[in-house]
Amino acid sequence: MSDASPSAPITLVLPDGQAIERVRLYERQQLDSGLWMYRIGVPLWQTAAGGGVEPAEYGTWVTSEQLRPLPGVDLGGIPAHPRTRTSAPTRWAWLLDGRTHGQPATVHAEGCSGATDRAHPLGTTQALDVLARPGTVACTVCDAAEALLPILTHGNYSDPDGAQTVGDPL
Repeated sequence: MSDASPSAPITLVLPDGQAIERVRLYERQQLDSGLWMYRIGVPLWQTAAGGGVEPAEYGTWVTSEQLRPLPGVDLGGIPAHPRTRTSAPTRWAWLLDGRTHGQPATVHAEGCSGATDRAHPLGTTQALDVLARPGTVACTVCDAAEALLPILTHGNYSDPDGAQTVGDPL
């Protein structure tokens, strides 16, 4: 995932409270719901061709609840993409495939090869509402599971009436 784009070190907080320092923060994206998501790269090891191990980076999107700035590190140079208030489509568009032949209803990212022609479009809030109900899953082939499930898992989801505040940008 490492590339020429600006990045900054940041701390990733794991579900059990452990922290990984110096994870790379690459960009910030605000969803239609108002929630900010952060694209990070986590340093890991992977098996090298021919045996042994080599450094690698695992990339994912997380919410601000999983991140802590490092003292003295300026995050101002990290690209931020706030939501726009226009009716233009954003990159976060979702599709809902209904239940078929005992299979659960599935939320896909728009353009996912796993979506059928029966799928209908959803906004981000609608996709989160559907995923919060039993019997619906997020596709793991596309960005749906990676982008939407952390929002539900960490309680940063703002209900459609706006009763709960979503995560603040770092």
